[in-house]
Order: sequence, then C-alpha cells, then structure tokens
Amino acid sequence: MLFDVSSVTDTLLSLISSTWSTAPLWQELGTGVSFQPAFSGLAPDAMRLQAGAQLSMYLYHVEQDPAREAQFWTQAAQSVPHSPPISFQPLALDLFYLLSAYSQNSYVEEQQAMSIALRIFHGTPVVRGGTGGQAWELTLTMEHRSYDELSRLWQATTAPLRLSAVYRAAVVFMEPDAGPAAAAVPTTAGLSAGPGPPAAPPAAAPAGPPVTVTVTDTGLPVGGGT
Repeated sequence: MLFDVSSVTDTLLSLISSTWSTAPLWQELGTGVSFQPAFSGLAPDAMRLQAGAQLSMYLYHVEQDPAREAQFWTQAAQSVPHSPPISFQPLALDLFYLLSAYSQNSYVEEQQAMSIALRIFHGTPVVRGGTGGQAWELTLTMEHRSYDELSRLWQATTAPLRLSAVYRAAVVFMEPDAGPAAAAVPTTAGLSAGPGPPAAPPAAAPAGPPVTVTVTDTGLPVGGGT
C-alpha cells in the first residue's frame, strides 16, 4: 500500500530510463544510442514546452475499485464510534496513463521512443515498487481506446495529436487510517482450588396447610387376608 500515487508514475518511467541504453533497437540499428529523451510525467501540452525529445507517462484519470476494497472488510471496523468504517479500508484505485512522445524536429525520434517504451511495458506485465510497509504490486496492461476517445483526450490537453497509447495500472491501494486494535487472543488458562467456607444449606420450603387423614377400621388383619 502507498500514500503517494506519483511513486507509481516514477517507477513506470524508471523502467524505461534504466534500460534505454540497452534497448535492442540500438543494436539492430548498429548506431548505438542515437538520442535519449527527457522522461516525464507531465501532460502532453506541458511536455511540448521542454527542450529536446520528450517521453511522457501522464496520469490522466483514476477510478475506484470497490470490489477490491471489500476484501479488507472487518467486523471490528464497523463498531468504532464517530468514525466511518470505510476510513479503515484501503482506497483501491485503477490508474490510467497516456504514454506519448514528442520531438520538435524528428518524427523518427518520436516513434523510436514509443517503440522502446511499448516493448518494455509489454515485457513487464507485473510492476513492483516501494519498500517495507509501502511496498506495492500492480498489473500494467495496454487499454483499447477508439480514435474518437483519443481525439477527445488530446483536445482536452490542448496539444496537437501525437502517437500515443493508454495504459491501465491496477490495483493501487492507498493506505487507510489505522484500524482499531484487535482483542488479544488468550494463550494460557489457569485453574486453582482450595478450602473455603461450607456451603449454606438450602432454605426450607414454607410449611403448607395441615393434612387430615381419615382411618376406617375394617376388622381385617393388617396385611389383608380373609
């Protein structure tokens, strides 16, 4: 889990920057590394203001994933006074990125930058990052978007359309508030016995009304007979 989604963006960019110089493309061309773009999480319109070739992994949209959040439901969190139970559950998010490249004077640099990035992401479907309690893991997949959807997205950035791809990074869990402490589980049991005061006798039942018994002499011997 994490507190800052920008750490995901930085990790995705580092996947490209750390292997840029060893990309198979340079060996195939036989020219060595011919250029290296600036790697950024800026939006496409802001990226164009920078000098030189640029490669952007822009986080443009997030969506909540309630189904994943429900996996962390606990009974203890439902009974904390003055606190909504949902605050003790992590916020599950799907992150959507727009990957694009820009070069003012070279379409070749744009397409080569995208080629390297696409190949790296294709070979890294599971991405891990963070350390200790902030470690995280997610899956990275290319999302299908129609031409109309991409056109509207680029219009919103006010930048001319460039070669681009949409990626989904999921699921990212945002760290929740600290939950209530669970009750301690007993680990030992004890039993002791010793002399004590005698138990009090049970109380006598209250006396009832007198019983009258009538005896009739039949003249027969006791025990019956004739």
